[in-house]
This record gives sequence, structure tokens and C-alpha cells, in this order.
Amino acid sequence: MKNIAKKTSTLFLSALLLGASAGCEDFLDRSPLDTRTEDNFYRTQADATEALIGVYDVLQWNTVIGFHPTPLVLDILSDDAYSAGQASSEPNLLQMDRHQILTTNGEVQGLWKKHYIGISRANTLLQRIQGINAPEDFKKRTIAEAKFLRAHFYLDLVRFFENVPLILAPQAPSEYNQPQATPKAVYDQIALDLTEAMADLPASNLRQSTGRATKWAAKALLAKTYLFYKGVYNQDLQAGSTAVTAQVALQHLNDIITTSGHDLLPNYADNFTRANEFSVEAVWEISYSDENPWYDWGYIQGGEGNMQPQQQGPRIKNPATENYLAGWSTATPTQELYDAFEANDPRRDATILAETELAGGKANLNIGYQHTGYFSQKYTTSKEYAPAAGQLELNWGNNYRAIRFSDVLLMAAELRLSTGGDAQTLLNRVRSRVGLPEKPATLANIFQERRVELALEGHRYWDLLRRGTAVANAAITVNRTTLPANYEGAVSDFKIQFNSARKGFLPIPQSELDLSAGTLKPNAGY
Repeated sequence: MKNIAKKTSTLFLSALLLGASAGCEDFLDRSPLDTRTEDNFYRTQADATEALIGVYDVLQWNTVIGFHPTPLVLDILSDDAYSAGQASSEPNLLQMDRHQILTTNGEVQGLWKKHYIGISRANTLLQRIQGINAPEDFKKRTIAEAKFLRAHFYLDLVRFFENVPLILAPQAPSEYNQPQATPKAVYDQIALDLTEAMADLPASNLRQSTGRATKWAAKALLAKTYLFYKGVYNQDLQAGSTAVTAQVALQHLNDIITTSGHDLLPNYADNFTRANEFSVEAVWEISYSDENPWYDWGYIQGGEGNMQPQQQGPRIKNPATENYLAGWSTATPTQELYDAFEANDPRRDATILAETELAGGKANLNIGYQHTGYFSQKYTTSKEYAPAAGQLELNWGNNYRAIRFSDVLLMAAELRLSTGGDAQTLLNRVRSRVGLPEKPATLANIFQERRVELALEGHRYWDLLRRGTAVANAAITVNRTTLPANYEGAVSDFKIQFNSARKGFLPIPQSELDLSAGTLKPNAGY
């Protein structure tokens, strides 16, 4: 993990800290990889640091069972990208694309496992940290980071599945089969973890923290949690004895804007260059690296590479003539996303790579399924990021820019609009960076700005769901009779029907339902 030290016993941690998922999955079926056990491991400051790295490590993982990072899955669920790639080799993604998701979908099961593994690791560290021989300030920061990470995992988990068990401590085998909590209980715990974490996280930028969580990342994540929960459930959050209202969420964002030192980069496209990882615009990033080359296709999680660039890169026949290496053309952008940009908006070219921009044009492409003529420009097989060693596909080092300062400005504009503050100045700031004129700060315009500013970064689907199923249905459902000129395939390949009965949530995995023997209940519509 770039800028977060990796230890030689990472494989030991994988066995030691995996824990069990809420649905009784047994992750402890391997023999110990060295002489250390959980009983003799949590003793020193070095042990605690190693365990914390083990929690951060899960952020890098894909869907465990598949190759697909969470932001890519979210874009496919939204109206910004199709599943694409090869339909025969990625049927689980195609189900998500068409919103015809089965309870046996492997990507769904993998998402469930990934997040509960991260939660389990955080829970174990939080339980054992007080028994470790280390300075109190070290313990406080470690606890804060573990709570931030637990909140991070739970936020994605509950937004994906809605009805999930809330597990806050390591479990004995007799406790594995836990019932689902209410969404409110989970969101309130996320708010509590983040509120408590920000008190002991450093008020630094990501370069100073070497990629570890900061106070500003916790504040931004809390605001993001509030906006989704308020949009879907029309309620405020409760962080222990502290109510998290629109005013409270806005104050956290205002603190970032006025105090953190974060700012917009002058050139929008620079956000996605290697030189600008952990830049002044980066409020939170998930780190990836090609510094420890990885070769094992059988255990991708053991490496530190980001699979998203490989997935989304164009299927180039002759890379020698292009600025990109050959990718797999997964998550091809839609014509609707391309058309969402104003004609003179430079963010379109910084976001979408059109086949006409390739030196060899369309003739230098192997045409994949659901070819739209477009590819992601943000997370792609750019030669700037080409891995120096290891299995090429497994070692892309592109960090995921999870929360940028422009996202903070637009969240604050949205909250100011609802609380009577000055939203216009913040919207203007985002638009003026790319040379666009002022536009009235209405809610519709703020959401439109979020779409183009944050396009292909994994935010659009959550923004649709929090506006209600009618909005999500109108955006995602596509009933085509003809195809745009640059599309390849049959009309039926691009038809999508959002399922309002499911409210946009994924099914509880069938494997978990079966293991729970009736304790876990299926989600609505499945």
C-alpha cells in the first residue's frame, strides 16, 4: 500500500485477522503461516501497527470473488457506464448493469465478504489495542483510524445491502449467526465512529499523513453519510448523544473549506496524474502501488495493485502506437454521460477517452461487448502508470481519489441550499476552475454539477438513490429503439430496466441466507 508501510507478515495477518462474516463463513480454515497466533500477537506497538495495516489493506480489495473494484461496480449500476468487457466472461456484472441481479451473483457475495472482513479486522484491533504496550497517543490515533475504517466499510455495506448485521466486537463461533440491524442503527453507529475518530485523527493532509486517515477525511465521510441517509430515509443521524443534523454536517464541511488547507487544483485533469496523488485536492484516497510486484492470479488480494485501470482501459491491438496499454474495456461510458457535459467543458475530455482520440482510431481496437466508442480517461491503462514489474494486470498503482475537495464544495453547496446559506459561491468555485460561467445554485443544478465533476469516480449511483426511486428509475431505465452511431451490438444489449421494488439495493447473498437458516431475511424485491 503506497506510503503505508507493508510488513513481511501480511499473509499471517490475512489468516489471523480475517474473522468470520455475519453469515457464518469460515475464514480460518488454513494452517498458521508462522508461529504467531492471535493470543501472542497483540503485544507491542509494532504489532498494533501491523494489525492496522491489515485493516487498511482491505480497502484495496476487489469484490473478493471477482476482479472488480467497488467504484467500477457502482458506475455500472448507474446510468454512466455499461458492464461491457466480454458478456460471456462477466455475467455477474451484466446482471448488475441490467438490474436483473440474482441472489447467487458472485460479485454480490464478494462485496459482502470483503466488507465484513474489513469490519472484523477493525473490531479485533479495537478490542485488543488497550492490552498493547504502547504510548497513549499512539493508542488514541490507532483507535481513531480503526473506527474511521470500520465506518468506511459499514457505509458501503449498508448502502449496498440496506439490511445488514451490526457487529462491533470479535465473535465466538456460537455468535456468528447474527440478525440484521435496522438501517438506522447501522448509520448511527457510522456517525458515532466518525465523530469519535475525528477527535484523535491528525489535522493534516494526506501527504503529511502518508495516506492514512485524517480529521478532514472523517468530516467529509460523515457529511457523505448524512446526505445519503437523509435522502433515503428523511431522518437525521444520532451519533451517541449528539444529533447530526444538516447544520452539523455542514459545519464539518465548512471546517474543511476554511481550515484544512485543501483546495482545487488549477487544472482539473491533473487530479488523475501520478504526480498529484495525495494532492491538495485529495481529501481521501485509497492507496495502490506497483512497488511490491505481484504475480498470483489465485490470490489477487495479496497484491497492492488497482484492477480498475486494467478493467477500463481500451482493448488496443497495437499499444506501441498509443499512450495506453491494452485493457479489457469494462464499464464503457454511456452516450448519456458524454452528452451531460456542456460543449465547452474541459472535464469531458479529462473524463472520457473517445476512440477517435486514439492515434490508431477505432481500427486499433479489439471491439468488446457493449462498445460505445468511449472509455474512462481517469482510471485507465495510461503508460504513465504502467507497472515496472510483476504480472502487468495486477500491479497498476493508480490511487482511487475517493473524496476530492470539489466533492466537499458541492456537498456543502447542497446543504447550504437546504439551510439558507450561500450555495452560489461554492458552485461558482467548482465551475470557474474549468472556465464555465455562473449557473443558478438550484438543487437540480448542483446534482448536475456533481454528475459531470465526479463522473466515473463511483458517486453517481449513490446520488441517484438518495434522490428517490423515481429519479433513479428515470435515469437508469433505457428503452432503446435505435443505437447511437458509435455503438456496437444489438439494441437489446443496451436496454436496462431499473427495479423500483428493490429500491436499488443488492440482494442478501444466497450463501449467507442459507448459512443463517432463516436468521437473515431477503431484501425487498428478491
